[in-house]
Amino acid sequence: MTQSDAKPHRTATFSRLWPFGLLAVLLLLRWLLPATVIETLYSRGVFVGLRNLWDFILPRLPVPLFYVFWLGVVAWLIRTIVLFWRERRMQGRVGKQWKNLALRTVNFVALLISVFLLAWGFNYGRVEVNEKIGFELYRPTLDELRERVYSEAAELAELRRLITTDTTALGSEYFSESEETVRALVRQALTSHGYPDPGRPRLRQLHPKGILLKWSTAGVYWPWAGEGNIDAGLHPLQKYPVGAHELAHAYGFGDEGTCTFWAWLAGQKTKDPVPAYAFKLDYWRRLAGKLRQQEQEAYWKWRAANLDSGIRNDLQAIYDNSELYKDIAPVIRDAAYDTYLKAQGIHEGLLNYGKVIRMVEGYRRVDL
Repeated sequence: MTQSDAKPHRTATFSRLWPFGLLAVLLLLRWLLPATVIETLYSRGVFVGLRNLWDFILPRLPVPLFYVFWLGVVAWLIRTIVLFWRERRMQGRVGKQWKNLALRTVNFVALLISVFLLAWGFNYGRVEVNEKIGFELYRPTLDELRERVYSEAAELAELRRLITTDTTALGSEYFSESEETVRALVRQALTSHGYPDPGRPRLRQLHPKGILLKWSTAGVYWPWAGEGNIDAGLHPLQKYPVGAHELAHAYGFGDEGTCTFWAWLAGQKTKDPVPAYAFKLDYWRRLAGKLRQQEQEAYWKWRAANLDSGIRNDLQAIYDNSELYKDIAPVIRDAAYDTYLKAQGIHEGLLNYGKVIRMVEGYRRVDL
């Protein structure tokens, strides 16, 4: 090969590897840029523009973009396989066909990760919400936790009596379409704390029922689709807080505890007893779970004697509904997501879900 032949060859190779180069640059920026720069330039700048543009164009589609994304992945797989077999018939060198297949795969994965980072992933590096709002995380003592569980149970009972005096578990007849309600509450929570609320991200319910629940997941924000998704099989009481959590992701927040914190704040913004009860019940269950871990016998004794029978029936209805969707490979799912969270800089991994209690109780200790 002459020198003049080598240069076009190198240029052609580079042009085919540009997605990998783009990914390398984005990863470098993600890990080198300070949180304050990401917060200012990306989370409150680039991402806001992308969110507005995305929501102006695509949410009008009648189907969740989650499905469209996976349809595109399947189409790419089919096309790649067809090209591979076509090259095998037309070319003699087997090694070159495998090389082309590897190159297409690497480029495709690199493009997916690059789109993830550009469209949403940089938000993992933004300034912590508690730092921006101005409060410290706080881990309640056992006495404080016990008092919170007991007092919030009484408040829950009062809220529930505003809905109905019937102690039978609340059915679907008490609940209306939650997307508009939840989005409005999340937006109020954001703007009241100085955060932008760009666009109009969708909250879709995915079918068939159990499509997420069978993977130990109630909802998911899919960055490549730009939409929040919840499992259609969720109990109606869970759809409000889970939906708010996923919309918090859609508005630019990465870690799980923070998104549940925004869901809790959203629940503080409603005067309607139905969503108010649903949001408060979700947080109470987290508190009660912590208390049960620390004094199991005393907790169950208190619960049997003092917890409102309507609340107990609602909890049982949620448990019964969850039993309809048995987990598929929960260990694999937990290990994979724990690794993903740690790769995004959330060093506590899945334990990040429990951060919400420290955030809420820290927030409550400050007069904001």
